[in-house]
Amino acid sequence: MPLALPLIVAGLRIATVTIIGLVMVAAVIGQGGLGGVMVRGFNFSNPTAIYVGGILIVLLAIVADAILAGIGRLVTPWSRAKVT
Repeated sequence: MPLALPLIVAGLRIATVTIIGLVMVAAVIGQGGLGGVMVRGFNFSNPTAIYVGGILIVLLAIVADAILAGIGRLVTPWSRAKVT
């Protein structure tokens, strides 16, 4: 298990960022969410709403990835490279 843990954490990071990236698709099929801001921007020709929705989605993905990367560093201290 210790050898697989870094790969498990990497898989969780990839899955999390992918799911956050799919919020636009969820909004297009009518499920709402953060992508709804972008859809309303497209529907009303409001570029500000499109940019705000896109930037928020990207920031959410970056923050979630950074948090999971930090958790990964905490639970796998042996996988860090030694500096000599």
